Parts: sequence; C-alpha cells; structure tokens
Amino acid sequence: MGTYRANAFAAVGRQPTQVLVVDDDAMVREWVRLVLQGSEFELAGVASTAAEGLDLERRRGADLVLLDYRLPDRLGTDLARELRRRGVDVPILLMTANAEPGLNELAHESGAQGSVLKTGDPEELVAALRAALGGAQVFDPRHPRRPAGRPSLTPRERQVLGLVARGATNAEIAGELGVGSETVKTLLSRAFAKLGVRRRAEAVAVARDRRII
Repeated sequence: MGTYRANAFAAVGRQPTQVLVVDDDAMVREWVRLVLQGSEFELAGVASTAAEGLDLERRRGADLVLLDYRLPDRLGTDLARELRRRGVDVPILLMTANAEPGLNELAHESGAQGSVLKTGDPEELVAALRAALGGAQVFDPRHPRRPAGRPSLTPRERQVLGLVARGATNAEIAGELGVGSETVKTLLSRAFAKLGVRRRAEAVAVARDRRII
C-alpha cells in the first residue's frame, strides 16, 4: 500500500464527494485517504467497527460508503443491510483483503453496489467509486462465483451453530443435545468445512449472513 500521485480534481468549484470508510485496519484507512487525495473524493470520516460506522453515518452522512467485509463486531454485509434498513440509499461497496468465493453474491444480496480488493491498484478504487456513484454495479470479477452444489448444513449442524451463536460451550451443547463432546466437535468441524471458515465467531457470522441460523 504505497503512496502515489492521484489525478487532480479538475472540476473547479465543485464540492468533493464524501466517502465514509469503515475498516478496523488503520493502514487500510490511511491507504484509502491517500488514494482519494487530489481526486474528487474525500473522507467524510473513518470508523473501525460497525457500531462506530452506523453512528458516524447517522451524524455526518456520506455520498458513498466503503465497508470492510470482516469487521470486529459484525460482517460488512450485515452492516450494509442495516444501513439500507435505516434508509441509507447511497452506493455501498465492500472491501476485502483477498478474493473470496461467493463474496459478490453476498454483497449484492445485502444491498451493496459493488466490491473492491484492498490489494488492487489505487486507480481501480477511484474508478470503482466513480462508476458506483454513476449508478453502475461494480463487483470485482476476481471474487470467484459462489460454488454450485455446496453441501448444505444438516438440521443437527444448524442446531449446534445456533447454540454456538447463543454463546454455549461445547460441553453445554453436548448436555443440551444429549450427545458426547466429540460428537459436538465433529458437527462443528463439518459445519466449518461447509461454510469455509475456521473459527466459531466466523462460522456464526457467515451462517447469519447466509440466513442459515
């Protein structure tokens, strides 16, 4: 994420387009600021969590919103849905550090207008912002399409994830379901594999995002 010389904003007298950035990585926030420097865009504000982003948007507003997909307190797609529920109708773009299978479909379903990679060229980000502001859908094609025929979670796996979402430990889940702890571990491992995740919190977030639980 190096600095670069941005294109000059040639339209004299026009107010810059305000961009709200929600990302927990300070380096990413600084990179976006540098990318926008000298263009027709400027930061309306930055936030590191979804809760901060919602509050900042409510207080300041923005012409366009850039959201990290994996925020500390919720997924960016969930935040996008919340913004839409609150009547925010400006373009929303999701950012990820790497290409993620199915991200474009999830982003579209959440009400976002596009997706961008943080590892892309600075010019790509500015071009995506311009296109989105003009009403275009700007989903980065480097995100693979959602795998067809992905195994669905079994009712038992969904039940276990639902208990995990409530904060239950493996021992508590085993007691609730009347099974052994090894069975719980197996069910969780299978659910993780199907969801493409490695951690409990991520499994719950993805399952909620896909309306599984």
